[in-house]
Amino acid sequence: MTNISQFDHNAPDFIANPYPVYAHLQEHDPVHFSENYGGYYVLTQYEDVRNALLDWQLFSSARPGVTSIPASVKRDFQEIPLEVDPPEHTPYRKLISGFFTRKAIRELEPGFRDIAKELLTPMAAKGGGDIIQDFAMPYVSRVLAYFLQVPQEESERWIQWAQAIFHGRLADRERADRASAEMIAYIDALVEHRRRDPQGDLFSVLATTRHRGEPLTPAELRGYGVLLLNAGQETTVNGIGNSVWYLAEHREDRRRLIAEPELLPDAVEELLRFMSPIQLLGRTSTAETTLHGRTVPADSTVAMCYAAANHDPKKFADADNCVIDRHPNPHLAFGAGPHACIGAHLARAEIRIALEEVFLLMSEYRLDPEGALEYTPHGDLRGFWKLPVRSS
Repeated sequence: MTNISQFDHNAPDFIANPYPVYAHLQEHDPVHFSENYGGYYVLTQYEDVRNALLDWQLFSSARPGVTSIPASVKRDFQEIPLEVDPPEHTPYRKLISGFFTRKAIRELEPGFRDIAKELLTPMAAKGGGDIIQDFAMPYVSRVLAYFLQVPQEESERWIQWAQAIFHGRLADRERADRASAEMIAYIDALVEHRRRDPQGDLFSVLATTRHRGEPLTPAELRGYGVLLLNAGQETTVNGIGNSVWYLAEHREDRRRLIAEPELLPDAVEELLRFMSPIQLLGRTSTAETTLHGRTVPADSTVAMCYAAANHDPKKFADADNCVIDRHPNPHLAFGAGPHACIGAHLARAEIRIALEEVFLLMSEYRLDPEGALEYTPHGDLRGFWKLPVRSS
């Protein structure tokens, strides 16, 4: 187990199994302080995490890069609307929220399914492959391109940028910063193209809209663009990979979902609770506060541990087991409050459709006994980097 006095969510043994650490902290040190990454506080109990997410006045998102611990790549603008607090947050979010409604996503689902089939059919034909590298990563990026109405081949660059940014911030910051600069240049060019030739898509709306009577500034456009291209990629890939892994290891649950497909939406919610793709996100305390007898000074980085909250036995019965028909399920995998994930309906649809097509094309898949599982190298967004399976 990770030395909890030196808690590090990026330690390999923690990434492999964070839940014993979370359980210890919940019981013995619910407002833990770690000296790593410049020092940060760690909230693990459900009510503390939820209350902090709702209390944006005290736990602010409005510092560029704070949601990642350590801070993400260097930039001089906020990701919008994630890194903007109310009241400014509300009109920023409203500008794009119509694209992310349940109805809007439902209308796009046939296109998502076509992409999934196109990627899974050759995997099934050759008897398997790597669920992450061969399917989930290109699927999520291509779905995002389809959603944004840009050519799907452009998504290949997005995968490379996302990998460099999320993985490089720990091991190769120069690589991460280069990828970020390339992404920003791409966003600038895309916005300019949509300004000259608007097409009704999300980037066209951003390029032509007026916010408080003025066009969006270059910094605001970059803030939207970086969030749109980055935020949902690795997290949704993790959601798919984690779900496929769990259902490979628990075939009885997989067979039940195949036999009772109406359970799948609830199962997706439970899989997101049980193996939360986002383990934790950072906030900044705006004033001194005290929780469980521990003082958290103003201007402190505070980690909201979604995954720990989602395993809190005081909130969830049988919290350390995956109960695929759990209902209700007030998990925090998408956060809570004004900064709750704007793309939640998109992510849910992507994961559900991915599983439906895996069940259809590779229903008897299993983990490849000759392949090696590999986790991503960071623990704030937890998932597999390599997940080889066989289907025959």
